[in-house]
Amino acid sequence: MTLPSHLTTLQTPDGARIAVSLHGGHLCAWRSADGVERLFLSDRTRWNDVIAGIASIRGGIPIVFPQFAGMGPLPKHGLVRTVRWTLLEATPETGLMRLGVTDSAATAQFDGRFSLEIQLRFSGLQLSIDLIITNTGEQPFAFTAALHSYLATPIDTTRIDGLQGQPYLDCAVEPRTPCGGTDTALTVTQEVDRIYAALATPVTLTNPMGALSVRQSGFEDVVVWNPWAEKAAALPDLMPHDERQFVCIEAALIHHPHTLLPGQSWQGQQQLCATPHFATAQGATP
Repeated sequence: MTLPSHLTTLQTPDGARIAVSLHGGHLCAWRSADGVERLFLSDRTRWNDVIAGIASIRGGIPIVFPQFAGMGPLPKHGLVRTVRWTLLEATPETGLMRLGVTDSAATAQFDGRFSLEIQLRFSGLQLSIDLIITNTGEQPFAFTAALHSYLATPIDTTRIDGLQGQPYLDCAVEPRTPCGGTDTALTVTQEVDRIYAALATPVTLTNPMGALSVRQSGFEDVVVWNPWAEKAAALPDLMPHDERQFVCIEAALIHHPHTLLPGQSWQGQQQLCATPHFATAQGATP
């Protein structure tokens, strides 16, 4: 993967590497210590528009705040994924990067004063992403949020476990429809846009290269999304057949918006842990 030169990169002594864009506080790439790129990033991302603040990055891990999708009056997925963030810390020895952003004229559509911080910790085959939201104003505000993680995987040979038996809201149909869970692992063979509410179990993505365990805390819900061919073709920042190269498994706070009183903070985390194929073949647990 060739990364744009304006991205900020950080590498640990064991060879793990991340690359972030300060435009959107956006983690664009995560290469684990075994040399495998674990996140999908579209080659058609409109970087000039991203830098100008009029487009978001397609892939990586976008930060969704203070509104999920179009579920409210604000622009889709909120306001912070197109504004400029600040690099607060980058420590290669410990694999820690911190980014921050505060409310500004660019976020004035949201009637709340806030500061956000992203903490990225990575080494070996693991990555954790913490989102910390603080109310810096004098009035309470409610929000929804998500880490919209694009996980790189050959979708035709991928299965997703941990969702069996779990009801979900199907957002790929109109109107959105509550559905019961199934007993089988999820495989993506058509558009998938599901919100699993109050999902406590970890989700595991498995493909011929190995497995990726996805855990979360603070976030109550899990979103699984893939646009499939027809909707992907309508997205100008995806290449043909890109939809077969990723699935989004998102840590989310949707069904129960959280209210922060002045001075209060909220924190949510997503943890990604890879297990190579040779380890899974020997019976290791991701």
